[in-house]
Amino acid sequence: MKETEATGSPYRTAVRWGLLLAGLVTAALRVPELSRYYLQWRALIGSDASAAAAYRTYFEVEAAITLFVVAMAAVLFYALRPRPKKTE
Repeated sequence: MKETEATGSPYRTAVRWGLLLAGLVTAALRVPELSRYYLQWRALIGSDASAAAAYRTYFEVEAAITLFVVAMAAVLFYALRPRPKKTE
């Protein structure tokens, strides 16, 4: 059976998938806190503007961190992909 794609080093492949999994797990663990901040923000909009603004800030920061972690995991997953072998 002839391989049509380069498979790369098994260690590199393991690191690639490990980094993706670590990034996704990290992001998934942040979701409950992210949802809690969102619910607190929405609950306090009408009654306490200062607390609502604080929870909005917490929500925005937590969302930005979560998106950054997922983006970095995707970038590293893409950057560590197997390269096709050059035939000369």
